Amino acid sequence: MILRSMRFFLAGFLLFSVVLVAPIAKADSLSIVYTSTQDQTDVVSTGFSSVVFTGFVVNNTDAPITFQLSYVLGPPSSFYVASLVQGIGFPGITLAGGQSTPVFDLATVTINPFDPSLAYPGIVSFTLDAIALPTGGLITESADTISVVRGVPEAPTITLGVLALLAGYLARRIWVGNPGLPRT
Repeated sequence: MILRSMRFFLAGFLLFSVVLVAPIAKADSLSIVYTSTQDQTDVVSTGFSSVVFTGFVVNNTDAPITFQLSYVLGPPSSFYVASLVQGIGFPGITLAGGQSTPVFDLATVTINPFDPSLAYPGIVSFTLDAIALPTGGLITESADTISVVRGVPEAPTITLGVLALLAGYLARRIWVGNPGLPRT
C-alpha cells in the first residue's frame, strides 16, 4: 500500500513540476489564414499560368500592428517562377487589435511556360512572411508549395471530330459491304 501511494505521489509531483517548468505557448501576434490550400498543383504547357493563394490576416493582439507581406523564394524553386506578387506590399496596412482583413489574394505566383531545360515535375516552395513596419522584424510566416507538372498536349476538337466521322464512314462501308455480318 505504501509503494502504491508513493507512486501516486511521484506521478503527481512529476505532473506538477512539468506544468511549472513547461513554457507557455504564445500565439503569433498575426495569423495568416488560408481559404485556399497551401499545397497546390499547376500544369504548364506552352503559356504562362498563375496559381493564387487566397486568405486573410488576423491581428491576435489588443494593439494595432502595421505590416506588409513579403516572400522568400530561392533556387531551385525560382527557376520555375516568372513572378510572385504578395497581396500587401509597401507601404503596408495597419490592423487594429482583434481585427482581420477581408479575404484577398495573399500571393499570386506566375509559373514559366514549359522549359525543356527544367526537370518536370518540379516543386516551387516559398515562405510568405508578415514583416513589421517600420522595424522590418518578422511577425509570422507560412510555408506554401506548388507542384509544377508538364501538361500533355491534346488534339484539337476539330481533329477529333473529323477522325470520328471518318471512323464512322469506314465502319458503315465495311458493314454494308459485308452482307454476312449480323444486323440488329
